[in-house]
Amino acid sequence: MAMSQPKVRIIANACITRYDSGEGGIIDIVNSYNMAAVDQELVLAQVYARRPDLEDAVPAAE
Repeated sequence: MAMSQPKVRIIANACITRYDSGEGGIIDIVNSYNMAAVDQELVLAQVYARRPDLEDAVPAAE
């Protein structure tokens, strides 16, 4: 079962804060929370909705 929307928003905000503090790339930060794949996708979607500039920082999949 996917996380609740409030929890997704809280984790997304934490990821953005950690990214802004220079702790690493946004993907690495999200992965550090050890969530299910569906939850990672929800968090990344929330991160990109709040900070579209971070989506450009992610290398494209080959």
